[in-house]
Formats: sequence, structure tokens, C-alpha cells
Amino acid sequence: MGFNNIVGHERQKEFLLSLFNNERMPHAFLFSGQEGIGKKKLAIEYIKHILCEKGIGCDGCRPCQKIDHRNHPDLLIVEGEESIGIAQSRMISKEVSEHPYEGKKRAILIDRADTMTREATNALLKTLEEPPPANVFFLITSSERDIPLTVRSRCARVAFSPLPQADVEEYFMKVSRMEKEKAHLIARISYGSIGGGLFWAEPDNFILRRKLGEIIIGKKRGFLAVTLIAEKIAKMDKGVSFYLSFLQSLFRDLYVAAHERETSMIINRDIKDLIEREGMDLKRIDSSLKKIQETIFNMRYNVNRWLLLENLMLHIMR
Repeated sequence: MGFNNIVGHERQKEFLLSLFNNERMPHAFLFSGQEGIGKKKLAIEYIKHILCEKGIGCDGCRPCQKIDHRNHPDLLIVEGEESIGIAQSRMISKEVSEHPYEGKKRAILIDRADTMTREATNALLKTLEEPPPANVFFLITSSERDIPLTVRSRCARVAFSPLPQADVEEYFMKVSRMEKEKAHLIARISYGSIGGGLFWAEPDNFILRRKLGEIIIGKKRGFLAVTLIAEKIAKMDKGVSFYLSFLQSLFRDLYVAAHERETSMIINRDIKDLIEREGMDLKRIDSSLKKIQETIFNMRYNVNRWLLLENLMLHIMR
């Protein structure tokens, strides 16, 4: 019931419930924080409070069940694999101009709001400037800076921080029935993100992670290997961001191993053997980290993710 199935984010829960209980609900929220941290899940649970027959997110009434099955007529979820375009924004504008179908409120959840095109953003801005009554917007983003200030300023901002490692570890031991040693590793490499942990808990993703490390700093280098692995990663949706974060942490570990000589601080302990035997100079580490950051930025504006990843890998494995 309520937020009981949401791990952590107690401050955010308290703030949201305070607004709801005191009937001070803004017309739009901006949920901001790293990928896979639970922003969308918490938004969905909060929407249950708004549309629930009992007003408590009971999970048992028909509205709550419809929300779980994503077929509630007063819940509109907008998301796109690459970007959110003008057609989707126009659909939102048309939808919110109508009265809610079943209750007193309608919720509009825009996932990955930072991928909205300029035209889509302008259309949404017009709606937010004069919001039709009975509508509550939820903009979900892992890159707040890519949302124009004009849009951000019209939303109540709710910032999300990474979960403590202990909470993530406990989640995987209790919910996923994972052994303690594996849960500890998954929690360590997921950076406070249960979504990230679930991604790395998939055997295929975890194996590909090792292969990527071997290509970048190991012995299995070569143009064909780079092309194949870049293609495989590029075909994923949200997985791309997890692999880019992995590369950032990998070079951070290489710096720690080579210059701090404190191997206990290495995060990616599953490939510790690769990291410890690769004595990399500071100049290459710095250049690689800059290239990774540049790729993360360009990935938001370039649909050819395969080419971007291939160029990145060829640059940082030299």
C-alpha cells in the first residue's frame, strides 16, 4: 500500500505526501535524478494516490489496478525510444483539454522528458503556461539540464539521489533472493540505482560488460571486435547509458590502481584482474574520460548510436 514497495527516497515521499494531504498539489512536477533510480516508479505510485478511490494508493481498488496494468483512461504515459516529437505533444494538448473520464484528476507522465524535440517542448510549454484544470504533469528526466529553463521553472522540482549501497544490496538479497556476495557486487557497480542493478544482474549484460573491459584494456582488441560490441550495445535502449557509466567508472578505477595504488577502492571488482595489470598513464585516462563525457552528451542529439560508440571505443582503447 502507498509507497511501501519503493526502496528509499524517504524525503521525497514525505514531501509528495505533504503536498497531497494538504491539497497543495502543483500542476506539474519534475522528477530529476540518475538513470534507473526509481523516479518513474515513484511517480506511478504517487499517481495512484491521486486517482485511488480511497486516496491512499491502496493497490486494491479498480483505479489502482488499472494503473498497474497501464490501462487507466485518466493516466497518459508518453515515452519514446529516441525522442518525443511534436505529434506526441499535440496528443497531450488534445487530451488535457478534455474532462477526465473516470475521476476528478488526470495524470500525464512524460518519461525521458529531456528527449523532447524543440517543437515538442514549445508545444508542452504552451500547455504548462495555461494548464487546463484537473491535470497533473510528471516530467521524468536523468538529464535535467537538457530541459529548457522555461519548462523547468513551471514545475515543482523533486531531486533524487543515489540509494545507499546497503539499501540496494538488501533489495537484491530480499527481493531477488540473490546470494550476499553477488548482491554486494551488484550494489557496488550499480551506483545506488536498483534499475542499474537489475540491468547488471542479467547474465548477458554482465558477460558483455566483461567483454567490453577486455576490448578496452585487455588483449581482445581489434576493429571487428569493436564494431560487433558497439552494434550490440547500440541496439539496447536504456542499456547504453549503463555501459557508458561503466566506462567512466572503469577509467576512474584505472586511475586509482595506477596512481593511488589502493586496490580496495576499485569499484569494478568483477574485472579487478584486468584493471590491476594495466598500468595506464594519466594523460590517456584524462583523454578517455573527456571522450566518454563528450559521447554521453552527443548521444542525446545523434540517433546513430552505433557510430558514436564505435568512435568512442576506437579512441579510448588506443
